[in-house]
Amino acid sequence: MSEQKNAAEQQFVEAYHLPEGTARHEALERAARTADSVDHLPLAVSCRIALLRSAYDLGRYDLMLAPFAWCGAAEKRDPTAFDEWETHSYDWAHKWIVTGLIADPRFSLAQVESFVDQLATRYQRHGFSLQPVHGARADLAEHIGDEAAYREHFARYLAMDRGPMSDCEACVVEEQAGHLIRQGRFAEAVAHAEHQLEKDTGCATQPQGILTTLTPAFVTLGDLERARQAHTVAYRLVRDDRYGGYLDDHLVFCATSGNVRRGVELLQRQLHRVHHAPSPSQAMHFAAGGALLLGRVTEPVEFAVPRDGRVEVLTAPRLRALLEERALTLAARFDQRNGTDAVSRRITAKLGAADTAHVPLAVPVAPTAAEPEEEPVLAADPVELARELGEAFDRGDFITGIRLLRSLPADLEPLLPESLAAVVAARRALVGRQSRDVAGVRAELAAAVDRLAAAGDADLANRYRCRGAVLLAEEEGPEAGTAVARECVAEADRAGEPHTRVLSRLLLADLLADVDEYEQQGELVATALALAEREVPDLVSRARCDLAQHRATIGELDEATALLGAILADDPPPSVRFDALRLRLKVETVRGDTAALATATEFVTAFSTPRGPWTAEAHRQRVSSIERLGVEEQHLEELRTAIAVGHELGVPEDVAKACHALSGGYLKSNRFVEAAEALEEAVRVIEGHDVSYDFVVPVRYRLAQACSRLDENDAARRHLEVALPLVPDDEPWRRALVLDVLGGVLRRLDQPLDGARAYAEAARAWQRVPDEAEAAGSWVESAAALPKEEHAETVAALVAAEELLPAVEDEDHRVHLAARIAAIRAFVHYQAGDHAAAVEQNGVAEELAARLDDVDWQTFLAQRGARFLLESGDPHNAEAEARRAATLVNDETPPQIVGDTANVLEESLRAQDKPTAGDPVLRALTARLGE
Repeated sequence: MSEQKNAAEQQFVEAYHLPEGTARHEALERAARTADSVDHLPLAVSCRIALLRSAYDLGRYDLMLAPFAWCGAAEKRDPTAFDEWETHSYDWAHKWIVTGLIADPRFSLAQVESFVDQLATRYQRHGFSLQPVHGARADLAEHIGDEAAYREHFARYLAMDRGPMSDCEACVVEEQAGHLIRQGRFAEAVAHAEHQLEKDTGCATQPQGILTTLTPAFVTLGDLERARQAHTVAYRLVRDDRYGGYLDDHLVFCATSGNVRRGVELLQRQLHRVHHAPSPSQAMHFAAGGALLLGRVTEPVEFAVPRDGRVEVLTAPRLRALLEERALTLAARFDQRNGTDAVSRRITAKLGAADTAHVPLAVPVAPTAAEPEEEPVLAADPVELARELGEAFDRGDFITGIRLLRSLPADLEPLLPESLAAVVAARRALVGRQSRDVAGVRAELAAAVDRLAAAGDADLANRYRCRGAVLLAEEEGPEAGTAVARECVAEADRAGEPHTRVLSRLLLADLLADVDEYEQQGELVATALALAEREVPDLVSRARCDLAQHRATIGELDEATALLGAILADDPPPSVRFDALRLRLKVETVRGDTAALATATEFVTAFSTPRGPWTAEAHRQRVSSIERLGVEEQHLEELRTAIAVGHELGVPEDVAKACHALSGGYLKSNRFVEAAEALEEAVRVIEGHDVSYDFVVPVRYRLAQACSRLDENDAARRHLEVALPLVPDDEPWRRALVLDVLGGVLRRLDQPLDGARAYAEAARAWQRVPDEAEAAGSWVESAAALPKEEHAETVAALVAAEELLPAVEDEDHRVHLAARIAAIRAFVHYQAGDHAAAVEQNGVAEELAARLDDVDWQTFLAQRGARFLLESGDPHNAEAEARRAATLVNDETPPQIVGDTANVLEESLRAQDKPTAGDPVLRALTARLGE
């Protein structure tokens, strides 16, 4: 072959291996022209077949026409220029051309029909099943609105067997289900297609195709849970697909199922389609789906729409008008081509689609239900309202107190007596403490205390000063708060009322618990309880609840539980009931008692209205209990509700923690897409907020694991690379966890050296913990990942792992690691050409695998030993080893191992000039592969 032809072939190879996209397509076109210029027909055929596939991947059926026509001429010129695969590909491309012609109104209906006839003639001539032909005729009939022809050909398409030119089984099922749905046969569509979802077809458009098709059927049938799951899984697979279909279906789903925000997020990812859709049909359906969605957008949103190298920023109404006009204009062009109004009727119907039942998402972005309405507060004299709210708070009825406080307009406070106005100001400050910075609340409370003192109400001033000590402890530390609280107790004993003497002691006791002064805490609570029982009955339940808290703090959980039961049985005021339920929930959770879940439900139910920080706290504690008890998968709905409430109340950290717990439930249920979505929502809400690393790192770490399970390894790497710098040096165990996962991700990204070094860094971190078993495992992974060129580094990693084996306590784990070390050493020796050492170490590994009763691994190693012997020039012993490996094969042996065993046996026989056709062992292995 001439140098020019060799260079042309190299040009094609380089173009072929470029990443999918326009640049690759253009490179393939240049390679085709080069092949033509050097008269290299077989290469020119390969170039055109590659161009057909490239155009399909880009969704650009118009780009197929030139290479398709060229192939037709080349086939007439010399059919032998096409190899078997290229002939198959050219036959297959005939279906793509039909699809492309239907999807472009620039081609006449006569041209489309003529090509469908060509498709039928070709497939009939080659003896192929005509199922794809009837599918094409059904598509065309449905497109132009010919109902009779549509039903005829759809019936044939449904009934006819698949053939070599039929789409994959899953795609055929998808199309058939879609036809059934268009006829309103929703239950039939689901029954026909759902079994296919259990199969892994390897098709690039599945399972998203079937899931997208079935989603509206699930909604119509009222199966909203399956509709949510179908949309969630399919959405993740199509959201970043720049050229493929299905997008408009998800825009319509989001628009009509109450998930507009999610639809806007999807639309934002695909704005290049506004002016650069792959085909007129896709442009029309995208425009219709987008316009429908935008008609439901009520918040101001801007869309950066790319066009010819620049970006135009459009509001939702402007973009909606543009898309609606485009959808209708394109529909009219199709109808003009077809001589019917079928397309316009369908697009008009899509633009006017009505809302369906609301389909809750896997991760809520808004409350699942409207906030319960509060009981109305009767209009009253401001002075009377102020007195009542003060009394409500004093007796522990904070719900009534807050309702009354919300009913008292701030602009009426100047009409109140000074002392009463100061109490109202103090209460406003304390109620707002959860949503404001502590320093601002303290300043307002201090001003109210000064006003009370100036008004001559020293006892109330002291009481609120003691409450301020709690805020001071939050801001400056418990010692500072404790010092002020002690002063308040002393002042109350000197000149205060019993109420203040009890309350100040309880507040000081809480602060002492924060500095581990449990004995003093207990004495103060006991004194406060005795005083309350004598003189302040309203505070008895409060003091008893604090005593239960003290008992729980010092580990007397039975005593605490008994106290809490008695308190709750006496119908305590809301503030005491809140604290008692929260404490009982914590105690039951610590004990691993599933009664905690019922307590959590009671807690959340009791404090859902009026909404406030207490509502958030109730959900927060339920989330914590569910997660700590490890039952997330059983309480997905409660976790979703917590997310919605967190969004409603504006508590991003609560949203993120509930998302983390929800992801755990999804992971335990093997619902990895939903787990990833929950964690992505957690990342979204905490970005820009000051959230501790010890929460951010677990979220990113778990998200990386979920992405990795979904084969989204680039995303997994990004999350791990965000998490790693956040891990402090004094937490080597956390650093090791992140590095181990990063090593696996980098390896799957075909970056073995970086992956191996991440594993090695993880191993060193585990040694710092110390955890010798984990460290040895990471060293083994590092050795396994290292490329052939890094021989010395591989050996060093194996030595490091081997040195740690004596410290590995679990015998099975120790044997497993030793087996892996020997197996890797065997391969290293084989790569170096030392076949004797390779066989020896492989034998060691096999003996250890046998000790573990790992038959599959043992079989793999046995056939690999045969391969090493064959490569060393010893086919006789290679045959013996291969036959021994064959005796280990059973019904559960993976096909890859069976195939490798058959191959090495056949090659060993051929190397000895022995017959293979009649060998019973080889025949048995081959038959096993054919099962």
